[in-house]
Amino acid sequence: MTTGGDRRWPDLGWRRKRLRLPSFDYCDPHHIYFVTLCARHQSVPFSNPSLANQVTEAILFRAARGDWHAYAYCLMPDHLHLALTPVPDKDSVSKSIQGFKTWTTRLAWQHGLQGALWQRSYYDHIARRDEDVRAICMYILANPVRKGLVDSPEAWPYSGTPDPLPA
Repeated sequence: MTTGGDRRWPDLGWRRKRLRLPSFDYCDPHHIYFVTLCARHQSVPFSNPSLANQVTEAILFRAARGDWHAYAYCLMPDHLHLALTPVPDKDSVSKSIQGFKTWTTRLAWQHGLQGALWQRSYYDHIARRDEDVRAICMYILANPVRKGLVDSPEAWPYSGTPDPLPA
């Protein structure tokens, strides 16, 4: 018998790392968020053109519906980059991403994929005032060129700039 906890299972310090800032308002429409969502288990589900088109349409639909302002996106075979701002009086970035992941996972099931489409968490970067947002958006759009998939950003069918950047 042990005291102070079960010593058969030592605390190895394995805890999920907090990816969100604890006191930051992720509903603030005055910030631009650069989000990366990765496919689950390092798979390449978006090499399926039909699914990639549907996920791209989902990004554009959510922007047109007013869920977020999407300044740049690039869907790669195994991940998505998205520069967005939440819309006032709508969901936070986290809630919007959660809804998007649920919706697109259901689309993936229609293509025979099973289980979750995306990794549980996602990465985000909140643009600082001194950052060149246009340069970061161009970096997102150039991702398929850097990976050797196309010769120019315009040649990649799963990227775009739906909304103009704020002044």
